[in-house]
Amino acid sequence: MTRNAPLCLLIIFAGLATPSDCQEPQKGPAEKRTVEVRVDPRVELVSIVFRLAGNPEYSQGRVKSYLKDIDTHFQPVRQHEAIRCAAGLRAKYGVSFDACMSIAVHMRTGQGWGPRFPLEPRPEGLDGRWREKSAETFLADLSEFVKESRFDRFLEEHRELYETTAKRMETLLGEEAHLEWFDQFFGARPEARFAVIPALVNGGSCYGPHVKCPGGREEYYCILGVWKTDWTGQPAFDATMIDTIIHEFCHSYANAIIDRHEAPLRAPGEAIFAHVADAMQRQAYGAWKTMLYESLVRASVVRYLDRFEGRAAAQREVGRQNQRGFVWVEELSELLEEYEQSRTDYPTLDEFAPRIVEFFDRFAKKFVAEQAAAAASRPKVVSTTPESGDQEVDPALSRIRVEFDRPMRDKSWSMCGWGESLPETTGQISYDESRRVWTAAVRLKADHEYRFSLNSRMFHGFKSADGVPLEPVEVHFKTKGPSPAQNR
Repeated sequence: MTRNAPLCLLIIFAGLATPSDCQEPQKGPAEKRTVEVRVDPRVELVSIVFRLAGNPEYSQGRVKSYLKDIDTHFQPVRQHEAIRCAAGLRAKYGVSFDACMSIAVHMRTGQGWGPRFPLEPRPEGLDGRWREKSAETFLADLSEFVKESRFDRFLEEHRELYETTAKRMETLLGEEAHLEWFDQFFGARPEARFAVIPALVNGGSCYGPHVKCPGGREEYYCILGVWKTDWTGQPAFDATMIDTIIHEFCHSYANAIIDRHEAPLRAPGEAIFAHVADAMQRQAYGAWKTMLYESLVRASVVRYLDRFEGRAAAQREVGRQNQRGFVWVEELSELLEEYEQSRTDYPTLDEFAPRIVEFFDRFAKKFVAEQAAAAASRPKVVSTTPESGDQEVDPALSRIRVEFDRPMRDKSWSMCGWGESLPETTGQISYDESRRVWTAAVRLKADHEYRFSLNSRMFHGFKSADGVPLEPVEVHFKTKGPSPAQNR
């Protein structure tokens, strides 16, 4: 714990000292950033309830012994009202992912497990999917669940696991993290409390909620899912997780900046989102504003990596973001580099925000024009055999045929799928002389569903002769069952 001196760690085992109200944050020397590391019972409780309610993002845990204990301990209360309430909130309001963790950090432990302060009107840090009286209703049901499920006993039985997890996270942060960067980059917030919360149920899902207390003090959280274990099945953490920790803490700053400039950002945000909606929605980013939260966070992470790991690491991160559809992150990072070099004029990122608004407005105009030009030059599928959607395909069909509207690049294609949904290829795959018709020799099964895509977000083998890739096209069909004669 000597490499990064400005980091001061406070370990609270099992989370038993989590805040019951908005108390003053722990303070260290002025130049240090105090960071609490704990397994938080509020996070575990809410994660367990939404796991039992069937939320897939809370069903990805990797600590198998812990998950087994959850299923055993909470089996008698699987029909509890709190679990039914959680399922209803997801169905009615989309309460899932970060919304669940948002309510967790607004709870107190003990004393009924209710809200730490009034939630009406909804406080700034509470996710907007908690509507009307839904938060109060859920927390009341949750308080009963705690008593009826003997949740305190469950916590005590896993104290050793929680202590091991917190200690391992402490070691990682002490050796690898530069959390003093947040005050340096975004602007100092000496009264803010920082907490890293390993979440044992969450698998690869990580979140960055924050709490703004009535008196103005703030709490920033990195809720880090545990997605690695050692040979004993215990949680394991390594340096590859640092950028995720930085990412989640960045949300507490970036989201608020986007929120404060929502009105001028709406039009460019919606214009960009219209062209990348599929890529965003596959990552559970269902709206333009969430996309902009992520954009500012990811560009900020690039700046962190550039400072502490070098330009090559920053460029690798830019490449990863391009693959995820955030093709503007490099330009946004370059703008933030200008901010870093102009701190006399812009002491905080909040004060630089109008430049960020100008960036998205300018980028949206350029991006929409580029997408329109790309669409005009992009090859298109004229027809497929079998036709996509056909439910009566002859299983004796031996070739899949795709016709394009223009000549394609020879010996280049990407037929993408997985498992038995992808037709078995048996021979030649090629274009005809015009390179407009592509065929693949296949063997099909009777009474079987097939689903594949021509190109994908990762693979772009189908290209026009001048190198423009085909936008991914999904093909799905079902073969007929065996004939009566075959059944005899």
